[in-house]
Amino acid sequence: MTETRPLQGTLVLDVTRMVPGAVLARMFLDLGARILKIEDPALGDPFRGSPPVESGSGTGAGFAAFYAGAQSVCLDLRTGGGAAALRALSRHADVLVESFRPGTMDGWDLGYERLAAMNPYLVYCSISGYGTKGPNAGRIGHDLNLSAFSGLLDFFPGSGIPGVPLSDVSGGMLAASAILAALLGRHRSGRGCFIDQPLVVAANPFLSWALADAAAGGGGLGDTMLKGTCPAYGLYTCGDGRKVALCALEPKFWESFIEMLNMGDLAGVALDAGPAGREAVRRISEAMEAKPSAWWLEQADKRGLPLSPVNSLREARGELWDSAESGRASGVLRPYLPSLGGGVPGPAPALGEHTDAVLREFGIER
Repeated sequence: MTETRPLQGTLVLDVTRMVPGAVLARMFLDLGARILKIEDPALGDPFRGSPPVESGSGTGAGFAAFYAGAQSVCLDLRTGGGAAALRALSRHADVLVESFRPGTMDGWDLGYERLAAMNPYLVYCSISGYGTKGPNAGRIGHDLNLSAFSGLLDFFPGSGIPGVPLSDVSGGMLAASAILAALLGRHRSGRGCFIDQPLVVAANPFLSWALADAAAGGGGLGDTMLKGTCPAYGLYTCGDGRKVALCALEPKFWESFIEMLNMGDLAGVALDAGPAGREAVRRISEAMEAKPSAWWLEQADKRGLPLSPVNSLREARGELWDSAESGRASGVLRPYLPSLGGGVPGPAPALGEHTDAVLREFGIER
């Protein structure tokens, strides 16, 4: 079958470490790009060893899933030979993505200016915690640090730890978006560019509404709608102990919901976070506990209401456990962009599996 994915023929040098680069790589692999994962010969990407590991290969399940279909090339960039080999590869590349501390790649003579002089079409993206400029440039930080620094963690109650790497994932996706825009721009200008992608700004899309609300004199949404303090937006426990999520923000949905509960007198309190809203939450909770979740979900479906079960990961992604039982993680991720992306093109590479073949392909001697 002829390959038709949008990034077919695009060569990406992935010189990143850990999750942000892995998210970006998975997106680009789905879209048809060729990913050369540049790794340290001694240990490779530390993400390789993150538990749990696959049976047999000993590769971390996360790395195996994200990098399925990539090629691994081992180069010691701290040595003249390794850096020279990467410079030679960059002559042929469309994109280079790196995630070292700012200044590191320049110190190895692998910075943007050096590589762009050899390949003016190169799109070069630096992913770092706090960016390459400013008072926090060079500051060390991982996902939780960045979410804390940005104010994002203020939205999470209890332990304050989201349980998923929000800044890493959204930062990788923002970097991918910037690269795609730069590739489009290259068609117009004939030149690549440098992209400085701080992970700390990955919180901005999550916080934009809250910041706008605060700027307009509100409470930044922190104690209102999006924290479940109003009746129309939150979780309710049903009679069988299962929780359901209600998002009846639009008036038509709220009106239909309270009609289903025979509580027409609540028409004006959908987004009320005060005493009237709290009383409405109490009444709705009491009513929902009278019947099991399946009954409520069936009634909501008949009315076209935004009521959904709060599923566990096993319930929502049951097919993952078939793979888990075999100890293999490579095939569990679905395309992020299903209308454009393809299936998993193969397993994740062993450390350095493609080094010799890739260097021969491009006529590079070490």
